[in-house]
Amino acid sequence: MEKDQKQTKKHVIPFKKLRDGTIIPRPSKPGDAGADARIMGFKKILKTNEEKKLIDLDTHSYVLKPLERIGCPLGFATAIPENYYFQVVPRSGLALWEGISIVNSPGTIDSGYRNEWMAIVVNLSNNDVVLHKGDRICQIILSKMHEYDVLEVDELPDSERGLGGFGSTGKV
Repeated sequence: MEKDQKQTKKHVIPFKKLRDGTIIPRPSKPGDAGADARIMGFKKILKTNEEKKLIDLDTHSYVLKPLERIGCPLGFATAIPENYYFQVVPRSGLALWEGISIVNSPGTIDSGYRNEWMAIVVNLSNNDVVLHKGDRICQIILSKMHEYDVLEVDELPDSERGLGGFGSTGKV
């Protein structure tokens, strides 16, 4: 195989900084699938009567209580190429050691989205966890979209598993 055939085309993704101090996520090492994104702010849910809204908190740190969630703006927006999207996923070390995860994991950022990215962070531990602006909170992973059509049918083809649900493929 020739050298040119081994090389794959790299996509250039424009990132725009929206907050002071934002560090644009970049893979740490060649071949890494994910790039760490950092907390650049905090957004709290405010519920009043029938209205819900997000309010920016003017703080450099936030104490996240057990089972509480908070919006963590990441400080940037992007222009993702058509037929691609990004996934926002938890960092494994934070999940293991602190019990921190991303609620809508994986979060999906579509190619047409131009607003600031945000990670919805949840504390799944039994302890308070202190989050700070600048902390690495999640990873972003570029993925290829596969276009598909939907065909509504009355019957589906048979499979070995059939109608078996969770746990139907083996013993626990």
